[in-house]
Amino acid sequence: MSNPEFQFIRMSMVGDVAVVEVLARELRFPNQAQELADELGLVVAQEWAAKTLVNLSRTQFIGSTSFAVFFRLVGEAKKQGRSIKFCGMSEDVRIGADIIGLDKLAELYDDEDEAVASFSRSPAVPPSAS
Repeated sequence: MSNPEFQFIRMSMVGDVAVVEVLARELRFPNQAQELADELGLVVAQEWAAKTLVNLSRTQFIGSTSFAVFFRLVGEAKKQGRSIKFCGMSEDVRIGADIIGLDKLAELYDDEDEAVASFSRSPAVPPSAS
């Protein structure tokens, strides 16, 4: 696995889970959302990233365009039998995630250790029949 340079994320492996830490304090603008989408898409497309955890502990604000990136990412991953979960949301980010329904589409955890452990407890997501 090569280690490409990203602007918005830092990637590491914890066992068989690809942990993607979002580095931006704020994700306000459409150009940021597009760059984030591109970077996350590169990681999630890799065979070794079938289980991906997005850690948002550094991020204090997420705009609707960036939340839309997460929705698309989770939807595409489910179609491919992959699993994406989120952790480390600040109270304000979690409120936004709950309002838009991200918690209905993906599992949200308070901390990284709990989220990583959850991958071994839950079965792989089967591809959708759509």
